[in-house]
Amino acid sequence: MNPCIVVGGGLAGGAAATLLARQGRPVVLLERESGPHDKVCGEFLSVEACRDLECLGLDLDRLGAVAMDRIRLASGHRLIEAPLPFAARGLSRRVLDEALLELAARAGAQVRRGQRVSGIAAGHVRVGDAALPASAILLASGKHDVRGVARGAPATRGGYVGFKMHWRAPPALAGKVGSAIELVVFDGGYAGLQRVAPGVLNLCLILRSAALADLGGGWDGVLARILREPWLERRLAEAEPLFARPLTIANLPYGYLCDADATGDHAYRLGDQAAMTASLTGDGMAAALRGAFVAAESLAAGLPPAAYHRRIVRILSPQVRRAMLLQRATERRATLACGLALLGLWPGLLGILARATRLPGA
Repeated sequence: MNPCIVVGGGLAGGAAATLLARQGRPVVLLERESGPHDKVCGEFLSVEACRDLECLGLDLDRLGAVAMDRIRLASGHRLIEAPLPFAARGLSRRVLDEALLELAARAGAQVRRGQRVSGIAAGHVRVGDAALPASAILLASGKHDVRGVARGAPATRGGYVGFKMHWRAPPALAGKVGSAIELVVFDGGYAGLQRVAPGVLNLCLILRSAALADLGGGWDGVLARILREPWLERRLAEAEPLFARPLTIANLPYGYLCDADATGDHAYRLGDQAAMTASLTGDGMAAALRGAFVAAESLAAGLPPAAYHRRIVRILSPQVRRAMLLQRATERRATLACGLALLGLWPGLLGILARATRLPGA
């Protein structure tokens, strides 16, 4: 039997390879990077993501995940804080993705690193000059499109750019951040700051492409801009950057959902290839994991890619649409000002919004 070929070794790819191998199928996972690596990601594991990872058999405590139970929203000199209505975790993607690849290998999947896929056609995956036959192809290449199965046009106009930087946090600063996810909203974008290890903070920020251009198009201008935010200025004054330069990614197609009615798609799309929800809600990793479970169930039931895509779009689309409504609200000054005023009077609304933007139960 030809193997199932999984393209991409991130959350969706690692989880899907594990689940398919546990079904007794031959599985080959192709990962373009040759070793552990960081990715642009908020690294926020929502309650749904935590449940799915634990269902796979990962011990998040053993991996060093940081428990999170509060949310802080800052804008200018205004700060609003409320408890999260669920338990969440913070964990580096470098650690988490490696744990999933190890899990897939233990389940029997063949994990091949340093494999750059150059194209996909019906029943074949091309790596260099070789065409690898596949009984099924699962596309989990994240934000990287592959020739032959490229996504359609982005759902958002103007586009977004993402930056990620890890910072070393001394004990006093780590204690101040504590068990909270801190969101800072400013003109042109927003940033998330949280602990992902006992002495490490992850800063992930999203900017409109036009806002980045206004700042000169580089990290120096971006850093100078976010340091004008009082909350981030205080936090980062005590921290030390751990990367020489931040990780960046451009043209983030927030709001994208794969075409559930496409008849010529011969790969099962997972993760960002299936949908891209707004980072603001922290459910991107949960959506990637959910796609892996649904794809494995669909293959076990003998369903073709089109049937799987209809199912995953039905599951993910309500969350994606609610998340995009919330993100667009933060981009309008008048709406944001009204929202902050309301949250100042009723901080518990933060928790209600967090609960309303979750994925449905597994």
